[in-house]
Amino acid sequence: MTATATRKACREIIESLGMFNPAEVIGNPDRPNFYFSASTRPDRGEDKYRTILEPFVQSLKQERENFPFTVIFGNLETVSSCYNFFSHSMGNDQYTPKDALPKAENRLFTQFHAQYPLKEKERIIDGLIRGTSKLRLVFATVAFSVGLDLDFIRQVIHIGVPYKMEEYFQEARRAGRDGLPSKAHVFYNAYDISKARKQLSPIMRK
Repeated sequence: MTATATRKACREIIESLGMFNPAEVIGNPDRPNFYFSASTRPDRGEDKYRTILEPFVQSLKQERENFPFTVIFGNLETVSSCYNFFSHSMGNDQYTPKDALPKAENRLFTQFHAQYPLKEKERIIDGLIRGTSKLRLVFATVAFSVGLDLDFIRQVIHIGVPYKMEEYFQEARRAGRDGLPSKAHVFYNAYDISKARKQLSPIMRK
């Protein structure tokens, strides 16, 4: 069973397993509760993330525990920069409740990537799965999307463009698994879709 295999990948799977004329059950990946969109982003300057993140900062400050659970995907540099921007902008408002101790488990947002301490990653995942986490926003690399099934993600944001459509679907479709209205948005610039990114597939560039 797979959620993201292309027709070519399906043929390769069938061939590698030595299957002869197998029955295939293929579902439509479109979901009526899901909205895809994209817009441009700045490509230089110290504040290149500010225009993207400032609205999220203000919303999280106001809505706090009611902020729709959001995952913002990017590369390691993007994730680190966004996390630092949020930490500086939120100040003491990043902890909940407002009189809580300034500890990681009380923070409304976090980062998640392969280089993050294993103990912290396990704590984050365990809290989300058990429903005890106070997190409302996660800045993540592809490491967050592997093998994780949460049905309460309302929006997935990409800062930058994933290399392949399968990769994009794997990450974007983390949202809306409960059937409620959800969205995925991509912020991109000229470099993100330039031919300098040799591994970028034509369909993602388009």
